[in-house]
Amino acid sequence: MSKIPLEGIKAISFGVGIVVPELGKIIGQLGAQVIKIEYAKQPDFMRTITPDPNNSPGFNESNRNHKVFSVNLSTEKGKKMVRELVKTADIFCENYRGDVMERLGFDYESVKAINPEIIYISSQGFGKDGPYSAHKGYGPTLCAASGLLSIWGQPEDEFGCGGSFPHPDNAAGWQGTMALLAALDYKRRTGRGQFIDMSQAEVAASLIGEAQLDFTINGRIQKRIGNRNPYAAPHGCYRCKGNDQWCAISIYTNEEWESFCNVTGNSGWMDDPRFKDLASRLKNVDELDSLIEAWTADKDHIAVMHLLQGAGIAAGFTMRAYDSILDPQMNWQKNIEEMDHPVAGKRMYPATPFDMADMEFPKNTPAPVLGEHTAEICRDMLNMSDDEIMKLKEENVLYLAEEKESS
Repeated sequence: MSKIPLEGIKAISFGVGIVVPELGKIIGQLGAQVIKIEYAKQPDFMRTITPDPNNSPGFNESNRNHKVFSVNLSTEKGKKMVRELVKTADIFCENYRGDVMERLGFDYESVKAINPEIIYISSQGFGKDGPYSAHKGYGPTLCAASGLLSIWGQPEDEFGCGGSFPHPDNAAGWQGTMALLAALDYKRRTGRGQFIDMSQAEVAASLIGEAQLDFTINGRIQKRIGNRNPYAAPHGCYRCKGNDQWCAISIYTNEEWESFCNVTGNSGWMDDPRFKDLASRLKNVDELDSLIEAWTADKDHIAVMHLLQGAGIAAGFTMRAYDSILDPQMNWQKNIEEMDHPVAGKRMYPATPFDMADMEFPKNTPAPVLGEHTAEICRDMLNMSDDEIMKLKEENVLYLAEEKESS
């Protein structure tokens, strides 16, 4: 028996952006064969955010472990080839808006008619049905639509600041993977396929469960508190010596507070009535934060971290991307791996973020360039001859990697 978890599983992906490509990347890491359907003249929009469609960092990250089949779905011949691929697939996934899949003829009912045991996952910004189902959705806007932005920012901010990182997209990729694994297990036990409807806004809303519970149980609407915590003080990110260097410090108990005061040489703070217990520290948190930052301001952020950790206090310097690449623990875990992309060249990418004792994972592969695997899929999966492939290329049904776009 193979030790590769999803070996033999084939997925057809109509994924664009991040959500479904991220999902495909993950199941590809687990050994599934993922075929991305994409036409060169209407590529995944993530390719178009840089001048070279084959050198988009965002696309090249989320579309690793994919093979690409570049086919013109405005032609019946193109659709017929995709239908042939669907016949032998286990999974079909898409995140196009509205009625796109229906118009293409690859909605769930159409695909199920071709392959009754298919597991079909559909992920739109607001789900397949309901009053908002026709609305477009992107990661940053879904942060707002889900309520996430309402608690994301500093207390003095007029509006929630959020961030440029599309958290709902990546979270939905992982949630969708869990749904697919559950559906695969169900199919293994029953022989039946499944339709999965995953709203990206709903995934984003699941990230603020504490705020939702606070409202439903206590009637409170949570407000932005920045890096603070209603159950800990001090709890924040404190400026240290150097340009934009910080150390996060978190103290929950009086014992931790006493250790902090002693190890930092500020034992007098323990006798200050403003800071005698957690309730007092929370009430006077502005003054407390000012004192702590006055202590950290002329100290190295890493030295502060080691000093406090040595006293049993939760502390960590704020890491940037390059810090995580250089981090000894991440290196020991082989968290980053180098891949050689045919256009982007050698780049560092996140590796599979877990190990399993009795399983093996295939080597991660770089994202495909436009049309990279079209001929291979035609030959190996559709049993087509080179002459047939070239004829369809000339008819603008297929796009091959060696072909150059005309101006």
